[in-house]
Amino acid sequence: MKSCSRFLPAYRLPAKPMAIWILLFGAMVLSGCATNSIFSAYPSQIEGIKQQIMAGEFSEAQALLEEKSQGSDKMLYLMERGRISQIAGDIKASILDFEQVIDGFEANEAAAKITASGAVNKASAVLLNENVLPYKGHAYERIFVYSFQALNFLYQRNLEAAAVEVRRANLEQNLALLKYEKELIKAEKQDAKNGNVAATIAQNRRYKETFSSLNSLSSKVKNSFQNAYTFYISGLIYEINGEYNDAYIDYKKALDIYPDNRYLRGDVVYLGQRLGMTEDLALMAAGGIEKTASPAKGKGKLVVLYEQGYAPKKQEINLLLDLRGVPNNLVFPTYFNPQKNYRALVVGLYGQRLGETQTIVNVSALAAKALKEQLPGMMVRQGLRAMAREQLKSQQGDNLVSALVGLGQLLLNRADLRSWLTLPAEVQMMHSIVDSGQQTLILKDGIHNAEININILPGRTTVVHVIAVGGQLRTRVITI
Repeated sequence: MKSCSRFLPAYRLPAKPMAIWILLFGAMVLSGCATNSIFSAYPSQIEGIKQQIMAGEFSEAQALLEEKSQGSDKMLYLMERGRISQIAGDIKASILDFEQVIDGFEANEAAAKITASGAVNKASAVLLNENVLPYKGHAYERIFVYSFQALNFLYQRNLEAAAVEVRRANLEQNLALLKYEKELIKAEKQDAKNGNVAATIAQNRRYKETFSSLNSLSSKVKNSFQNAYTFYISGLIYEINGEYNDAYIDYKKALDIYPDNRYLRGDVVYLGQRLGMTEDLALMAAGGIEKTASPAKGKGKLVVLYEQGYAPKKQEINLLLDLRGVPNNLVFPTYFNPQKNYRALVVGLYGQRLGETQTIVNVSALAAKALKEQLPGMMVRQGLRAMAREQLKSQQGDNLVSALVGLGQLLLNRADLRSWLTLPAEVQMMHSIVDSGQQTLILKDGIHNAEININILPGRTTVVHVIAVGGQLRTRVITI
């Protein structure tokens, strides 16, 4: 499909009333290019698909996303479909969708570097609406794409391909930190150049009150682009591949994010012993961490990954604020803290309780943190957008023109609510050393129950991926 960028007007204040009509017409064209994200909020588009998932109608959900996977939001629809295919156990389809997503991300980055389309899109977003920008995925979403793709290859026992994906995930996390720092500096400079509008908004009492819930939710994580689940999957794959030093490094990164997770502590201590990391082990012992013994002969390692809930959806808020003495209605996306307590999954064998899962990533907190990190840039663009509309009115000096600008504001003044909504809200994990042989694994979380047959091989790792959806536990087992 051809890019919609050729329809985008450059950011320039019109000199004649007729230009206003052109601007509004261009906005209508843009709304079609953005798969109606301007006039039909993304969460409402996905709500029906989530209901199909809950009902187990995966084929129907995939078909509906196929119809939608066009235009600027294509990558987002493909991310949703790749995840749905993974939940359904259609690993081949999930791999193909995530491959398209990764190719699309890379193509977007390359296009932004070698063409003016990226600049034109951003200029149009300043004047019109955030939704005109092609969806490129937040850093935490991009990292999840690589992590889920690594799991897909793990299920196919393609350890080489799985290792490639976890390395890409780690690279993405490093690049995200650098990008965030650069964008924050850029937003501050642009705001200073335009009269510190964003700084004024940020100090407004109503603004602070409105985002108090977002601040509370985002405070649960250090940043949005370091994901303990990704580090754990990476460490697990490295360990299975015999790359113990790399596994140790990533387990330690995961433990740094979730220091109270006893399973992560066990992994770090076990590999620390194996690698002779005496200084690290001494520090851990001083912190009250007990050493764990190596798995005995005739036993294998059982790993349970438990995903539940859905990532939160953004909601639009309106704030009436004075900018340079002129009242303006500004719109922002936000998250409201759902205050949900997710259940641990109790894992056992017949007659033996192995333990229960512990949290390794709170996706709701990552999403909230990502949004908070983007707010400085959003405030700059909101301020510029509001001032541009006022300048249009004052330049034209015509009641009809003012009315048209007001109509454009009513139609286009919408927050960007796009995000990956089929991601889990929370992920937990546990592991245990168990006797080899055929076993019946029992899973309970107080609502869902499941019994599955597994075959523990001596000296090998068995991964059980569990997803709570539609009133049941969907499981996939792989022994490496």
